[in-house]
Amino acid sequence: RGCCSLFCREPSVCCRICKLHRCMRSRSRCACNMKSKPVERDAREKRHADDDSGSDDDHHVEETEQLCENEDIYDVFIGCLLYDLARYGMNKSRGRGNCRRFFRAFAVFLVMLLNMGVQVYIIFHVQRFVSSWAVGEARSAYSDYEEHMYSSSHLNKNGMHRGNAGAFLPANFATLSDEEKKVVCQTPLSQPAFLMVMLGVWTLNNFGELKLSFLQGYRVLRLPTSGRGLSADAEATEDGVQINGVSMGMKILTLVCVTIPRILVTVVLLWLGCRWLTATQSFADVILNALALGFLVDLNSLLYRTVMPRRDLVDAQKTCVAKNEKLEPSIWAYSADLVWFVLAVVWVWLYVFHLQMVLNEYNYDVASVCNPFLDVMAAPR
Repeated sequence: RGCCSLFCREPSVCCRICKLHRCMRSRSRCACNMKSKPVERDAREKRHADDDSGSDDDHHVEETEQLCENEDIYDVFIGCLLYDLARYGMNKSRGRGNCRRFFRAFAVFLVMLLNMGVQVYIIFHVQRFVSSWAVGEARSAYSDYEEHMYSSSHLNKNGMHRGNAGAFLPANFATLSDEEKKVVCQTPLSQPAFLMVMLGVWTLNNFGELKLSFLQGYRVLRLPTSGRGLSADAEATEDGVQINGVSMGMKILTLVCVTIPRILVTVVLLWLGCRWLTATQSFADVILNALALGFLVDLNSLLYRTVMPRRDLVDAQKTCVAKNEKLEPSIWAYSADLVWFVLAVVWVWLYVFHLQMVLNEYNYDVASVCNPFLDVMAAPR
């Protein structure tokens, strides 16, 4: 049912209104009325046939909607660039309009470079002034603990003491001062389960950024290759521009300037964050440091919300890519994104027990003597 059962002045208007499920009173009968009834009847017959066959809701889902995702500065850059290239290709005009398009693309590119530059700058100085100091303090505190708790020890490759097997003396823990006990007992590696949960949350945060990076690159690379230089094959729609193909130069530009740098920054940030959290000498500071690191991942979204002009956001939203894909019901379709969770668990386990270089040759000999002390400290007073 819809406006096709009513009357309209022009058939084209009626068909457009029918598509939007709105009604319009008019005098002449709509031309799409005769076309809609067989389609509706066929749809009802197919629906009844599926119900009679006992099928469930696992039908094929065809994604024909246009994809307009611009959640951060990277999507705005690609969206605006494709929008301007498409407009230039459709208009084939030269003048002030093209100058404005060039200036807008250059401005958005500078904002994207600003985002990457700030991220790299903060990563470098966190490693230099924060992470390296925390690692040094953690190594020194654990080395003193090993030398005090073992009757014999050796030096590892970092020049730190490590207790020999069979020489552990638990009674020596009582001779440590309360301050020394607090420092060594609040080492994150003393509670591996707590550390793995915190690293898991941090890893999922970074994996979400990696997922968006891969999807963003795939979204452009899967388009048909057409044209030369930096160009886009597009057509005008009611809502904006639909991209049907891009040139090889545009694909290379997306990979070199957006996808690959974004992935590299995220991987370095993941490693640095895991190292810093593992070296933090306080359980409370582990949580605070994880929150502090989170803003680095969300920096592009911050610039997207505060720096980007509204006109750029609107034009980026108007730039759409038709997907035309069929999502068949399968176990993989329902659980594909869970692979990122599995990868996060595997990464955290490998890092804590094999890859971490904060405390080399860690003996996992702190929890057994520190748990009673932590219970006493955590008891209400």
